[in-house]
Amino acid sequence: MKASVSSESVLINNKEYTIVGVSNSPNSFGLCDTTMQKDKGIRETFFIGNEALLNIVQRSINDPYSNKIISQVSTMDRCGDFPRRSAAAVEDYFYNNKNVVTALQPLLEYVKSGLYVIYETKMIPTDGEGNYFWSSYMVGHELGGSSTFNTVCKKERSIIPSFLVPTDNFGSFTDKALKISSEKVKRDDCAYGICFHLSGMFCALLSNHYDVTAALMLDKKIKCLVIEPIRYICTEEEMKSYQAAASLKEDSAEEPNADENQQNGEASAAEQIDAAGITEPCLYSCGVKIPFSKVPNSLLERFFITRKGVAGKYTDIVAHNCEKPSHAKSKRSMPVNVLEKCERYPDYEMLQSAALVGHLSDEELNALLLGETMINNKYIINKNYYSSITIALNYLQYKDFNRFINFISSLLKNEELTAVHQYVVSRLQNIMDKRIDALFKEILNSDSQSYAMLKSPAEKYIKRYKTYCETVEAREREENKRKSGSHVLKRDISNELDSLELARKISL
Repeated sequence: MKASVSSESVLINNKEYTIVGVSNSPNSFGLCDTTMQKDKGIRETFFIGNEALLNIVQRSINDPYSNKIISQVSTMDRCGDFPRRSAAAVEDYFYNNKNVVTALQPLLEYVKSGLYVIYETKMIPTDGEGNYFWSSYMVGHELGGSSTFNTVCKKERSIIPSFLVPTDNFGSFTDKALKISSEKVKRDDCAYGICFHLSGMFCALLSNHYDVTAALMLDKKIKCLVIEPIRYICTEEEMKSYQAAASLKEDSAEEPNADENQQNGEASAAEQIDAAGITEPCLYSCGVKIPFSKVPNSLLERFFITRKGVAGKYTDIVAHNCEKPSHAKSKRSMPVNVLEKCERYPDYEMLQSAALVGHLSDEELNALLLGETMINNKYIINKNYYSSITIALNYLQYKDFNRFINFISSLLKNEELTAVHQYVVSRLQNIMDKRIDALFKEILNSDSQSYAMLKSPAEKYIKRYKTYCETVEAREREENKRKSGSHVLKRDISNELDSLELARKISL
């Protein structure tokens, strides 16, 4: 018996989402609870068939804001024809222009019964902390931004999941397959894939691992269809409290900068408020809040029936398999330039801060530089100054790098803000920029006792930046040498002319 799939498209904050209800499913893939001992934490497992692919462990039972440990148990190549189905769905949606439900029908017929929201979004090929996504999960580790609910902005803002967890085996990685994907990505100018949301800001990539890697190496975009289970409700009281908090922020935003922000592609304060300004009960996932009024009654019924999860015989088998040692171990590593590119992608803290802040005016930044947390009797970001600086820096680094450099320079030059200096310096260590190098040289040459603790990290940065510049120059020389070496061969016709002249004389 085939699963029953019903759907409804909704527009929320100018973005299209497809709500999908699945019933009478064979429950062949999705997330299931495989907790063995509840006193030691909660464990969910992403499975396909009987194969346990990923474990997601929350060590603190009563804390949905704590980060989780994610590890790869098995690989997609052990899941029958599922990889073929996923690849075909990518082809149908992104290349053959089929609608979301039609393209994903071969997968939706097997996903666990329940309610899902599906949307297209850009993805970041890292683990949220600057590490290459395909080689970061061989050993389970705690991932920042993986909590059930967002640690920075709680339930106030929805944050689209942005980071990838692999399901393919990196141990079978081949340069030949990557070369084929590179040609494909060059032609399309983008990489495409399908993801299943796991927790927080993380999704399991179900297809096209090589295409994503090629896009990383070629500095191309990565777009994925995300299948996200809807599991939570926000009450009317909660939504009204979020609206009130957002209104306070709107009042403190400066209107003259709104048009400029929109021209730069940034969300204005008003747009951010629209995202959180739902005052009726809504269904809640990590990526979106959907008002009850936009969800058909049949789909709402599906949600309430299945929201606690569907238990079945598969659970015992998956629970047994997820205890096995990982089949995904590998000693391979990617080239250094790939790892360096990963470091330049935004991390989870930047995305969280941008979702919380929405906008920071120059007046607010100047107040922070004076050590203030309030302006016009309203909190700029947070009543805690250290938290305010952290979030402000994350926001600026992600949204406006030039303002980030200017703000961070002003922070370090203010000798009265020594409490945040070490944090500021530590976050600059991986950002290679000549302005930061000049700033550290200024600190190193200063006689002020306020900078005594910053001398050592300043020296380390200057050395690292020098090495970075030498490496970049060496690569440029190698590239220029390679280009100059591939010149066009020309015929030397000087001897041919002499031969022609001799022939004429002989014929005469």
